[in-house]
Amino acid sequence: MLLNPFTFHAPKTISEAAELYTSLGNVKLQAGGTFLLNNLKRLKRKGGKTPEHVMSLKKVAELKGIQEEGDHLVIGAMTTMTEILDFPLLTGNTEILKVAAKNIGTSQIRNMATVGGNLTCRYTWTEMPAVMVGLEADLCFAGPDGKQENVSAEEFFAGGAKTDKLFVHAAIKKDTKALVTYHRVKKSPHLDIPLLSLLIKTNRDGKKFKNTRVAVNNCVAFTQRDRALEDLINQSGPSKNLAQEALNHLDEAIYDVRSSDYKKHMFRVAIKDALTEIIGEK
Repeated sequence: MLLNPFTFHAPKTISEAAELYTSLGNVKLQAGGTFLLNNLKRLKRKGGKTPEHVMSLKKVAELKGIQEEGDHLVIGAMTTMTEILDFPLLTGNTEILKVAAKNIGTSQIRNMATVGGNLTCRYTWTEMPAVMVGLEADLCFAGPDGKQENVSAEEFFAGGAKTDKLFVHAAIKKDTKALVTYHRVKKSPHLDIPLLSLLIKTNRDGKKFKNTRVAVNNCVAFTQRDRALEDLINQSGPSKNLAQEALNHLDEAIYDVRSSDYKKHMFRVAIKDALTEIIGEK
């Protein structure tokens, strides 16, 4: 299917891209393109309004790659899922990025799909939001004046993932002692998008857990934290009863939104499996 006409832009620097993004009216960003191109086809097919401008970020080298900067891991917006899988220095809490990336689509999709596209496309069902909220990531955005600012992933998604700035990178503080698990249930055997995703991160302090984060994506709303479950885990030790007890201490409002009985059941299975895995950690 031919797309409706648009003007194509290919900036080469972050500052150029940020300025263009702000100044152009009715513009869409092209990162990996796995979401954008299908969306443009869908809009044309339904007679919807399509963008006058498309701006590719492929030539912005500053947006690519993964680096260690002090005690943080910094992941550029244009880093692909395959590059995450191939990066050798993911350890401790950041190692879970490989688990999440491996669950995304096929190898062909992973070769194209980017971290930035997954985080900022504003689809509620993408995988990386729960990971970034659970790992307490900061997201960096650049404005038209070149000034960069950080916002926590939790705050970004609580605000509906809205921004008029250019996403630059995600920064995650490294923690080699953290216990982290990620669980995802796909919608159907034939449709490989998540029905739900869940990340639990905690630290063991003697006989107790502490600093627990439970990031839940019900794939209807943007990722949220289950603070009721966090409180229970922080008050508990690694007992064999914790995984079962947790099912009575959930923020039900997160799980009940437009959920079938099957989806509610699968959330409970995922939570129980995730905690069983955490408890089993040495």
